Amino acid sequence: MTSRHARQDSGDEAIPYYWKSLDWEALTRDYPPPPAFGKTTGRMSADALRDMQNTRFLERMKDAWNTGFYRSRWEAAGLAPEDIRSLDDIEKIPTFNSDDLKDAIAARPPFGNHHPIGASDFARMPVKVQTSGGSTGLPRVTLFDPLSIEVQGIQTARGLYAQGARPGDIIQITYTMSLANAGWCALNGIFNWLGATPVTTGSGAVTPSERQLEYAQAWGTTGWFSRGEYLARLVEVAREMKLDLHSLKTRQIHSFLGTDFEGHLRRQLEQAWGAPVYDNYGTHETGLLAFECRAQDRKHINEDTAFIELADVETGAPLSMGSRGNVVVTSLHRSVPPVIRYNLRDCLIAYEREECSCGLCTRKLSTFLGRSDEMVKLRGTNVYPLACQNAVTKDPRTTGEFLCVVSHVGEGLGRRETMVVRVERRSRDTDAQLLAADLGADLHKDLGVRVEVEIVESGTLAPYTMIGQQNKVKRLLDLRNKGTH
Repeated sequence: MTSRHARQDSGDEAIPYYWKSLDWEALTRDYPPPPAFGKTTGRMSADALRDMQNTRFLERMKDAWNTGFYRSRWEAAGLAPEDIRSLDDIEKIPTFNSDDLKDAIAARPPFGNHHPIGASDFARMPVKVQTSGGSTGLPRVTLFDPLSIEVQGIQTARGLYAQGARPGDIIQITYTMSLANAGWCALNGIFNWLGATPVTTGSGAVTPSERQLEYAQAWGTTGWFSRGEYLARLVEVAREMKLDLHSLKTRQIHSFLGTDFEGHLRRQLEQAWGAPVYDNYGTHETGLLAFECRAQDRKHINEDTAFIELADVETGAPLSMGSRGNVVVTSLHRSVPPVIRYNLRDCLIAYEREECSCGLCTRKLSTFLGRSDEMVKLRGTNVYPLACQNAVTKDPRTTGEFLCVVSHVGEGLGRRETMVVRVERRSRDTDAQLLAADLGADLHKDLGVRVEVEIVESGTLAPYTMIGQQNKVKRLLDLRNKGTH
């Protein structure tokens, strides 16, 4: 008996082979991988770059008008296709954020009305399903066609190359090859576009931290692709193993340092590993937006793949370059799906174009300064929980691990938000009261408001932060609409 779910096999279906899915010469001409990037797009004149961006922007606008998500939003805002004639008109277009994408998925499950394709199209083209972290509910789905997959790989390869990685390097990736996107960006960049060898160990939940270091020692790992927090965890594990990290062959570390605005975490990691640590910035939907070069002087934006704006954190109003605000990104390469004026709610500073000592001439981004959707209002002051990293990591009495616990206190008109910063001390011999007082003073300076500090023992926070267990470390425990914890 044939199941009603069975597919009739005629034997003559056309298979959409991946190697036929792209014009590879056109791809590398339009989005040059290294080293060509540093001789072409990476040092274009401002006028030539603007012309390229403008052409790609208008192409993406045509794509976006053909999706229900953008069409309905833009028509509701009174926008018509002829209203947008160039990048000069981009501020007329409403922004959107990840909450709007969740609504889009709910409107047309399972993939959302922001995609121009659905499951019925999967048989005619290679499509990959990736998701956001999904810390609450089902993760946010994004479909990737071959162009978006390969451009993200090229973006990553550019960053790795600018930071010193070369063909023949052995680069260990501690991001798990899961539905989340970061590990795949690294794999594609290293394997497809750099000529280096990826070692896909994944996070500590997949490959225990001790074994990560054993592999690096045995196989001669020369580079790491890892979050700063997990690199710090590996330092602690190496101490327990009595392994001198300087004995490894590490030449460079490609990382995401978070809110390390005074460089404490970077310096500690460089000292422990005996190698330079480079910061990067990327997102699930748009790939590696910006990367440091060996000058370690802010991050170069991949400007041929993304147009970056800044928006006021509270009002959403556009800001000029040099301001601090939310990053608003428009992808210049993605059609599946189009990404037009996506407010990432990541707070950074963007800078005007300049020629760097490395030879690239691009706009740049600052270090990551916090997420505005995690912002807490304490006594009239905007506080970003991730900004606590600076004070915690610079104090050698801590393990560098912290968790911000936000809750409501009081009732009625007296109800307000409060935040307690739990911090791990490295040793039980450390005076908890003195450490709490010192950290309280440093946090007051960084945050602009006083917060309570609670000292806890080493390892206590791991069940909440998920350090080493998943790609992203959690620093906020939000109890505002929950019971006590």
